[in-house]
Amino acid sequence: MAERRKLTIVVQLSEPDAYTGGDLEVMPGANIISADRARGTATLFPSFVLHRVTPVTVGERHSLTVWCHGAPFR
Repeated sequence: MAERRKLTIVVQLSEPDAYTGGDLEVMPGANIISADRARGTATLFPSFVLHRVTPVTVGERHSLTVWCHGAPFR
C-alpha cells in the first residue's frame, strides 16, 4: 500500500516549547527545510520526498500524520 501514497500531511499537535529536537525536515531538493513547529501547523509534501523527524531529546512530541492514496504520479 505504501507505493500508492501520494501526499503526506503532518499536523503539529504539541506546543513547540514542550520538547527539544523532533524537527520535521523535508528535503525536496538539495536543501533541508525544517517545518514550522507552531501548534496546529500542517505541513504537506509529496510522499516520495525524502523526509525525517530528528530525535526528541527532552519532552514529548505529538503529531498527526495523514497519507493520501491514489493512482501513481505520471
